[in-house]
Amino acid sequence: MNAFFEVNPNKQKLKYLLVLLSVWTAFGVFFGTQNYVRDIYFGRSASLPGYIIGWIFCGYSWAVLTAPVIWFARRFSLSRMGWLRFLLVHLPAAAIFAMMQLAIYLFIAGILFRRADRSAWDYYGFLLANELQSSVLVYLAIVAVVTVYDRFFRAVPSPSEKSSSEEPCLPPPVETNGDANGFLRRIPVKENGKIVLVDSARVNWVESYGNYVFLHTTDRKFIYRETMTAMEKKLDPSDFVRIRRSAIVRIEQIRELHAVDNGEFEIVLADGDVLISSRRYRKNLDPVLKS
Repeated sequence: MNAFFEVNPNKQKLKYLLVLLSVWTAFGVFFGTQNYVRDIYFGRSASLPGYIIGWIFCGYSWAVLTAPVIWFARRFSLSRMGWLRFLLVHLPAAAIFAMMQLAIYLFIAGILFRRADRSAWDYYGFLLANELQSSVLVYLAIVAVVTVYDRFFRAVPSPSEKSSSEEPCLPPPVETNGDANGFLRRIPVKENGKIVLVDSARVNWVESYGNYVFLHTTDRKFIYRETMTAMEKKLDPSDFVRIRRSAIVRIEQIRELHAVDNGEFEIVLADGDVLISSRRYRKNLDPVLKS
């Protein structure tokens, strides 16, 4: 959950909770109304307040799981794992989280609407038979939203950062902030109206998002406006290796390499992050494998 609150955590938590309740309340109202209209259309007896209340509690059971699902989606993200392993992880995870959500809903419903004519286990079986597929789709929808957001929007600077970017540009860092070989030594990151100099030795790996990159350090990550191709040229190749189009890794952070298929490797970093190399950059790993 901490990863979700990493930017201005003290200000973001309340906003996150309000958005969370609003989204899942809207979810409950929409699907409660839709199910009510469906039953009325087919001539069934139905209660609009009953449907809405039931679906709102269904939404709130997902609200309990939203932060863990977001954390899980980012821990096992598409950019880190590639399509095949991304699907192999998230398809079974969808079923597991769906069953957890239905169990939470059962707990809430059991407290508020306990029925003497049906045991909790019988009702859970009823929920699994009727709602599991819907809950799986909700999980996949959350993961899809997180993936798209992280891919296309998360690295976009805030308005304050955009206004600061209108100031005179910094001198090219390779020329004024390089080591003896001209490679970037400290990376000037604009953050909340100031410039933070991130020592390149602190960077464990670099993740690409369009014309921006995420600089992953041990304790946090920074957003830096630079393309991946330009970033690769600015980092010392004796310290960093590009393993796929969207990832550059500090060599000394690589703890394990597991061959998986057709020249691809599963790369385990010292902090536990797991990345997947691509065949296109297989030759870049030769010095690491021979060291």
